[in-house]
Amino acid sequence: MDEFYKRETLGVKTWDVFDDVIGAYSGSIDQVFAIGGDGSAAGGKNKKANRFKPVVTYLGPFNLEAGKTKTHQLKLPNYMGSVRTMIVAGNNENEAYGSTDKTVPVKKPLMVLATLPRKLSPGEKVTLPVTVFAMEPRVKNVTISLKLSDGISVVGEKTKALSFAKPDEQMAYFELDVSKAKGINTVEVIAAGNGEKSTYKVELDVVNTNPITSKSIDKTLTANASESLDFSTFGVVGTNSATVEFSTLPPMDFTRRLHYLIQYPHGCVEQTTSSIFPQLFLEDIFDLTFDKKQEIRRNIENGIKRLGHFQRPHGGLSYWMGESNADDWGTSYAGHFMIEAEKKGYVLPLTFKRNWLTYQKQAARNWRPSYRTYNSDLAQAYRLYTMALAGSPDLASMNRLREFSEISNEAKWRLAAAYALAGQNEASDNISQSANINFKPQRYNYYTYGSADRNRAMALETMVLTKNAKTRELAETIAKDLSSNRWMSTQTTAYSLLAMAKLVNANGGKALSVNYTINGKTETITTKNAIAQRDLPIVDGTNKLAFTNAKDNIVYVRVLNSGKLPLGEELVEQRGLNISVQYTDVKGNKINVTKLMQGQDFVASVSVSNLKNTAVNDVALTQIFPSGWEIVNTRFTAFGSTTTSTARHTDIRDDRVNFYFDLPEKGKHSTKTFNVMLNASYLGTYYLPGVQAEAMYDDAFLVRTKGQWVMVEK
Repeated sequence: MDEFYKRETLGVKTWDVFDDVIGAYSGSIDQVFAIGGDGSAAGGKNKKANRFKPVVTYLGPFNLEAGKTKTHQLKLPNYMGSVRTMIVAGNNENEAYGSTDKTVPVKKPLMVLATLPRKLSPGEKVTLPVTVFAMEPRVKNVTISLKLSDGISVVGEKTKALSFAKPDEQMAYFELDVSKAKGINTVEVIAAGNGEKSTYKVELDVVNTNPITSKSIDKTLTANASESLDFSTFGVVGTNSATVEFSTLPPMDFTRRLHYLIQYPHGCVEQTTSSIFPQLFLEDIFDLTFDKKQEIRRNIENGIKRLGHFQRPHGGLSYWMGESNADDWGTSYAGHFMIEAEKKGYVLPLTFKRNWLTYQKQAARNWRPSYRTYNSDLAQAYRLYTMALAGSPDLASMNRLREFSEISNEAKWRLAAAYALAGQNEASDNISQSANINFKPQRYNYYTYGSADRNRAMALETMVLTKNAKTRELAETIAKDLSSNRWMSTQTTAYSLLAMAKLVNANGGKALSVNYTINGKTETITTKNAIAQRDLPIVDGTNKLAFTNAKDNIVYVRVLNSGKLPLGEELVEQRGLNISVQYTDVKGNKINVTKLMQGQDFVASVSVSNLKNTAVNDVALTQIFPSGWEIVNTRFTAFGSTTTSTARHTDIRDDRVNFYFDLPEKGKHSTKTFNVMLNASYLGTYYLPGVQAEAMYDDAFLVRTKGQWVMVEK
């Protein structure tokens, strides 16, 4: 008997319904408190399919006289189960209060229920299971049909018929093909019989999991000249976009590099900051449409809110959200962004700046030059710069660093900027004169997530501030690097764009006057800005773009043509790392995942090895799973952590797992293995993407494998 009374694990699903239930008091508190509702507010451009609609309705307050009865009629969303009605009553005069509740079943004579994966990829096929409930004897014969979004089609029979001899439940199955679907789609199941009708609607995303691929096309417009170019869309239909950038400055590929930052899939404190930092200055240097400006402002506001969650009680910011220790460089970098954002009118989280400054001041006083090995003199110089930018320069610590005999070239440039902000121009000039612009790769750059290119960009920022004579020479080098196809990390990309934006903002550029025609539609751009950007209304296939320069200056034109490649066309690469994947059943026996039985539990074991004789930091392992498989997240149950790892940080989503870790040099301990428990949940044919591991700040370490098609059968 004990088996029947064992405790069962509780699976909890949550909905943020704060905005729905706060009711009559919201007007008096929503300007004071920002509590709850953030889950609801997080919608927008990247909105996902809403699979579960909570049944929450708030009514009142009402007046009910003694002895009277009133009735309310409520219309619920399509729902099956039970609801709890709760009433709270009060009489202020007598100070009498009370409450009651009642659970009410919600049912109809005929009901239908269906389920699908939250997302599918183009080309996949899924079997839709439909459960039909006949709740009364008079429901005998039921016909089931589907109402589908464009792009989704039924393979085989489009209707099903079921017969019931008595109240019961039965299953029907439809095979769906989503080859031509894109975005958020709906599948509505309609059951009808014996005068009764029931419907059930399911939302699902159809998403190509491949990253966006971009191609650039360049043209140069001489004074008062006209040019044209043709370009063709590529990849999966519906994933295409194109942007044109006009500039009177030498090309630096601002748009492509910024897209890379915004679409970067990982989100530590450095990468979160990098994705929004350059956007702060776009309105200063770019001529943008109103919609684009609004999008940028939303991005920055959301980034500020997210960065606030990285702050620890002591004021520092952790590298990954939830870690207890502060990240030295990340704290200064995020704080730098926050101060710049505040200067542009953005509101920072309450107490963020005060707590951050407290941490920075303490860290500056505690710094000792004996840690030069780890490039901490640059970290100290950057910390002092951010404090000066915030209006709280620490001259004592600045002088102490200035007297450090082994101060690095990178730290000199940053310290010079700190002195300039503090009004100590003579000290700033003296330090700048002792520095040079011949930056070389340093083995300890990983401590600041940097590179020689990043250090060069930081020096340019100082030169712009101090009006250094070598500014133009260094800016040309950085612009050339940005416009090349060379890989850059998020830190290097963001700081290079940031420094160039500050340069353009300070020195300006020649005004633009161009008109362009895309597929017969013409627009004119006349602006004082040196750069203008527009999204192009493209068509599938060939597009023709013509443009004319209406001024007597040179205009550089760059078209960024983007799309997603079809599933199965991933580029296999390997350098510095090796990956092996093994699938086993729960007993440890190897299995072939090409065909799995529905409901089967199994484990994916991914091993990543360092093939080089140098250690590598900040490795990101990404494994995306097929739509018909579900990740069994056992971290919060008594079953323990079946999803196991020795990772510094783990990010489990509904369709993928990201592990972040370091690897020692090639040898006995240079391999790490990560286990993920999975379940073959939905019948159908799906695509299993390849696995990718990369060092986020070192392009010498990258491995990407080929994907394959898999099936889930009965």
